[in-house]
This record gives sequence, structure tokens and C-alpha cells, in this order.
Amino acid sequence: MSSEVTRGWKVFTHDLRPPVQGGGPVWDGSLPHRLPEVPLDRSASECGVGGGWHFCLAPQDALRLAGFWPSGRPARLFVVEVSGEVVERGDKCRAAALTIAREADESEVEVGVRAFSAVFHPHVEWMVEEQLAWREALARPLHDENAIEAGLRETLKSRRLDWRLWRFDSAMEAWAAWEAWAARAAREAREAWEAWEAWEAREARAAWAVRAAWEAREASEAWAAREAWAAREALTLGFASRQGWVQHDALLLTRGLRDAYRHGLEIALPTGPAELGWAVAP
Repeated sequence: MSSEVTRGWKVFTHDLRPPVQGGGPVWDGSLPHRLPEVPLDRSASECGVGGGWHFCLAPQDALRLAGFWPSGRPARLFVVEVSGEVVERGDKCRAAALTIAREADESEVEVGVRAFSAVFHPHVEWMVEEQLAWREALARPLHDENAIEAGLRETLKSRRLDWRLWRFDSAMEAWAAWEAWAARAAREAREAWEAWEAWEAREARAAWAVRAAWEAREASEAWAAREAWAAREALTLGFASRQGWVQHDALLLTRGLRDAYRHGLEIALPTGPAELGWAVAP
């Protein structure tokens, strides 16, 4: 246990919420800001569930624990100042009170990203550049619907998906369409299984098997596409490709999509058979 720590690092979501536990905004964004005193967990627990404000001594640890984009937008890194008792457990610290002094600038964020990326040797520089590029894109700095659609078409083309694009007025509508489509697919699968138990004819079993195989193929393609559109999967594939572990293009899951986010894409996900629904960030 250290008696005093004068400087540390803490991460919040883009709208100042706790990145791991969730909940409402912690404060209104004014700086400097002293957070209220809370009970302090002095136990050996690394996570300190008994209380305390958490922070890290190194920016890369704060970013790693919170995530680079926990809310789908870039995490915000802050410098915090602590006086008084600090409980240090591994790469995590906690204190009864701390002051949020200022927000880190992009050069300090890059220092953290670079230190975190040391594990990606010998592709550190490439990974740093790609992670910073995703960070910039997920901030949605631009607003151009034509560029979004062009990016999504490039994404589908690069993944050899002959899907149509369907624009929704909001992310909520796109999610509702996805849920309805997923529920319908699940219901059809359940009905097919019940029918399987009733069918006795070989022809009927064969027809069901063909249909089930086709539906499973379509569903797997949809889910694979959805998962691929996350920055983490794009970066993972990029590193694996550069390492020679896979034979895919290192930018396969980046091409088109990152540019769409950069121009204001809020969400893109399957909303029907061979249909990619999308909505613009507000």
C-alpha cells in the first residue's frame, strides 16, 4: 500500500459514464472536478468490490482495462490526482477520493496505445496506426450519407456478400428490425424441428435437411458479417494476416467500413435475408 500517489489515469466513456460497470454520467465534464469521498476497500481484492474510486498508474493499463471504445465510441482518458491513502493491487489502484484534473490530449493517448501495443511485435507500428485510425473513425467526425453508403457497398463487395442496403431513420429502428428478423428465423427453425419429428417420409426429411442447411448458411453469413464489423475483429484479422497465420487480406474487415464510420455511420447489422440495415449517427 502506498501512502500517496499524486498522478494517475482514469477512463470514461465518450459521455462520461463508467466504462465497465455502466450507469449514468459520473459528472458534468467540468474540470478540474473532485469526486465525492466514498468508502475504501482495503482488502486484497484486485477489483475492490467493497468501494473506492479506481484508476491506474499507467495510461496503457487504464485503456486496456476499460477498452479503447467501450461504448462504440472512443474512450476518454483523464489525468487524475490523488492525495491520501491509495490501495494498489496489481495494475489497479483505488482511493476514497480523487480529483479529475484534465483530459489527456491525443499525444498522451498515443503513448498509452503504443505501450499497450508492445505485445504486437514485430507489427507494433502497424497496429498503433490502425488502432488510432479506428479511434478517429469511431468518433464520427464527419457527416456524409453518400460516403457512408459508398463505404458499406465497398464493405459488402470486399466480403463477397450480395446484399442490399436498407437505410433506417435511427439505430433503434435498425435494432428493432434485426430483432424481428432474428425472432422470425428462430420461430421458423423451431417449426421446422417440430415438423421433423412428425415427418416420416424420406422425401420430407430430405427437403427439411436442404432447407435447414440453406437457412443455417444464411444465418452464419449474417452473424459472421455482423461480428466482422467490429474494430476488434478487424484488428485481430489484420495482425493474424501480417503474422502469416491466415491468408486473408489484412484489411479485409476494415475496407469500406471504417470509412463509413468516419463519415457518420451509427450502426450496420443484418435486418433481413441478404439485407444490411444501417442508420446515421445523430
